[in-house]
Amino acid sequence: MTQIADTDLKSGELFDRALSNIRHLLGNSVSTLKITLEVMLENYDQFDEAKKTEFLERAVSQVALQQRLLESMKTYSRSVVNRVQPINFNAFWHDWVQEKREELAGEGIRLVVKEPDDPCYILGESKVLNLVFNAVIANAVEALMQTDDPLIEITSLSSDDLRLVVRDNGPGIEKDKLEKVFIPFYSKDSGKSGLGLPLARKLLAAMGGGIAIDSRTGEGTSVCVQLKRANRNQSPG
Repeated sequence: MTQIADTDLKSGELFDRALSNIRHLLGNSVSTLKITLEVMLENYDQFDEAKKTEFLERAVSQVALQQRLLESMKTYSRSVVNRVQPINFNAFWHDWVQEKREELAGEGIRLVVKEPDDPCYILGESKVLNLVFNAVIANAVEALMQTDDPLIEITSLSSDDLRLVVRDNGPGIEKDKLEKVFIPFYSKDSGKSGLGLPLARKLLAAMGGGIAIDSRTGEGTSVCVQLKRANRNQSPG
């Protein structure tokens, strides 16, 4: 099994590799758009209306891809933690699990959850916790698209910090791809933004937490979310 923690990448390296991903995505799209328009201009008088429409649609699709990339960049840069304060995690968790269980049931995915054993306060922000856990679940759901009897299990681990492990029974992730999952704008699927786990990593770090991922090909993937415990009356950070 290969384990990758969010601390395995230094901030400078992460930034450089994120820029490399952006340059690759944007460069490919710009090149495709340029070639499409050049071919259309050179053959405009020879193309019938159907062919012109086909090439225009190709061009529009590339512009749309570039717009999605810009929106993703905006989302990543604007997603911040505004106020770190003690949160009743049990109350948050009860509501989140209930909503997510109904959502996943509609997609034919079983959700098995082991609740934290004791009352727990953590440092964080509720809306940010929603973003984090939704991103982790979305990553699991994506992995289960071709899986028979898809299952997501969430368990809590006893430690000084609160640790929740989200495990899916999907196909797992190859080692060379696993090493890239926390790099912004990296995705195995060209239609995806590649921001889910990197955004979760960024937000968890801002709340004093962290994230790590384990995977074994053919058996599934586990993502461990670490949250910093707090006293109920602890002063906000």
